Amino acid sequence: MKKYRYSYEKVEMGSGGWSPLGGFGLSAERYREVIDRRAGQGWRFVSAVPLETRANGMIESIELVFEMETEEA
Repeated sequence: MKKYRYSYEKVEMGSGGWSPLGGFGLSAERYREVIDRRAGQGWRFVSAVPLETRANGMIESIELVFEMETEEA
């Protein structure tokens, strides 16, 4: 049976945040850099979870979730 370990990294979206209704101020390079760096270390990107939002729905920060297969214990 495969087993996995997980790692998490918080990414701030900047002062503008991002809104699904009219996104602005989101710098895509930051989260892409993190995903590429982690992939180079053997981690697989699993998900992005919104952590902090404004009252208007704008996302202020996200947490990227990564997994790596481990040896069976």
